[in-house]
Amino acid sequence: MRADIVLCSAPVMSVLRPSVGIGVLHAALAARGHRVETLHLNLDFANLVGLDLNEQLAEQTPAHLLIGDWVFARCVGRPGPALAVARHEREITALLARRGIGGVPRLREAVAAPFVAAAAEKILARRPRIVGFGTMFQQTMASLAIAKAVKAGDPSVVVVFGGANCHGPMGSALLRTYRQVDRVFTGEADTAFPDLADALLRGIGDADAIAGQLYRDGGVPDDPPLRKLDQVPIPDYADYFTQLAMLDEADRVAPSLPFESSRGCWWGQKHHCTFCGLNAEGIVFRAKSSRRVLEELSELTVRHGIDRFSATDNILAPAHIDGVMRPLAAAPAVARSLFYEIKANLNEAQTALLADAGVTQVQPGIESLSDDILAIMRKGVDTLLNLRLMRNCREFGLGVIWSILHGFPGEPAHAYDAMAALVPLIEHLPPPTGLSPLRLDRFSPNFEDAERLGFVEVRPVVAYSALHDAPAAVIADLAYFFEGRAKGAAGEGDLLRLRGAVATWKARWEEEAPPALVFARVERGMLVKDERTVAASELQYLGPASAALADRLRNPGHLGGAVEAVAKEHGAAAADGAMRELLDRHFIVVRGDTALSLLVEGGRRRVRAGSGNPFGGLAPRAAPSALAGVAS
Repeated sequence: MRADIVLCSAPVMSVLRPSVGIGVLHAALAARGHRVETLHLNLDFANLVGLDLNEQLAEQTPAHLLIGDWVFARCVGRPGPALAVARHEREITALLARRGIGGVPRLREAVAAPFVAAAAEKILARRPRIVGFGTMFQQTMASLAIAKAVKAGDPSVVVVFGGANCHGPMGSALLRTYRQVDRVFTGEADTAFPDLADALLRGIGDADAIAGQLYRDGGVPDDPPLRKLDQVPIPDYADYFTQLAMLDEADRVAPSLPFESSRGCWWGQKHHCTFCGLNAEGIVFRAKSSRRVLEELSELTVRHGIDRFSATDNILAPAHIDGVMRPLAAAPAVARSLFYEIKANLNEAQTALLADAGVTQVQPGIESLSDDILAIMRKGVDTLLNLRLMRNCREFGLGVIWSILHGFPGEPAHAYDAMAALVPLIEHLPPPTGLSPLRLDRFSPNFEDAERLGFVEVRPVVAYSALHDAPAAVIADLAYFFEGRAKGAAGEGDLLRLRGAVATWKARWEEEAPPALVFARVERGMLVKDERTVAASELQYLGPASAALADRLRNPGHLGGAVEAVAKEHGAAAADGAMRELLDRHFIVVRGDTALSLLVEGGRRRVRAGSGNPFGGLAPRAAPSALAGVAS
């Protein structure tokens, strides 16, 4: 098949979902009548090395180690200084050993070069005039290697790079360093890339005058970010599904569809969280109309027969709570499993609505259970709001993805012991994935304003120096991930108690059923089932006054005021006794003069979800039959 434009999704990337950015560009180019094909080269790589190893590399290794880039680096050019190479390889070796991931050095030694040659041959067979690479996370070196081979085969092909790894100075550094790259888009390219195709292939307009791109002899500053997202076409994922079906183990893959209902962050636009790597352009919040989001979900469902959807949004648009979630909840005949990033201040009714709409997983940006550390982050929430969201998610059946960040300048070391002491009280709530050291990401306040915020010795992580043979100034522009020393941060010894507590918490959730702290209403009281390690007994009864006080503390509230309100109905002695009972049984958490009930009400779990994990999944290999190889 001849394609004037070939869009490439290079390794290393999960097979479970296509690229939404490439899908949008494919649709936009096709709408203008261009012959375009998307090659999901990451699927070819996964088929070659095995789906399990590919998913381990794509999904289970830290992004800042750039292990996928390391696999392909020798196909691009010479490595960096020997000391950087040695340190990087030690870090990779240690990580792979800890995770039990084997076979990766063989990919670098024996697989990468033949794969690159085959990928370039596949591209050139289409006789393209433009080849575009979308790069993010661990895709840069494979993209550069394949682009180099394409240019060697046909120097007339125009190679264009874009994506998150090209934003800001990173794109300029790639263009300056690698001659196989002809043009780079340094920001959003929804309309600019199709305009470039029109100019290069049809002579419509001046290719060098299109905003948002750099080229060998110059460039044009970025346009303001696209405001009217309804103009963005529904992504075209047809080539992904065609190529997915060709995998040797395609039947193991349950794919998910990424979709976009907003860009930027409405909270970050006002108060940029100190660790967040959204740049000034990308943080500007824009949302599609609710009608368009509903149409897009419906259209993608019809096209592909998939009910697993993962929103690429940085944060759920407030208008979409009523405008999108309510109509989805009101359509019981259509079951979907959705993922969204949200802010942790959603209330009980809003959380229930998300569950009714088919949202099964959320990432609320909890980050910590310390008010002091949350303030350092500029999160705009506190511990009790985080706990309320976690409790409500447990109540309505939503999974919660979160981790505890540590390593902030000036963070109080005692905060981690306080969190460790809290853990036994909240074992019934979804645990974090673990403790994660703070990383300095380009565009974040921690990076851009490092000295004022308390970071010193800031430098790119060693992977960039090891992989790219370039001067230090260029490396500094190429890098997205940085490291540095946070003045006054807690040390490893300060984290030991919390690490142990979190390990116990996670282990309890790996049991046949996670621990419960659940109640049922019995007349005016509550019958409570408590399976936490701090439980006085498994079954406990709360009388009317205690039940009334627990109800008043469903939202964070002034403890004294709540007790006074209960006293008006039940008497002062009963109200004081209720407060002592809830405290003694660890049914409430108190911060200052504010308290929150931890009790989960039974019977409210929503079960309207679609067919499983909204991120998709890889089924285990079928065990060989006992009769395999036996002649009939």
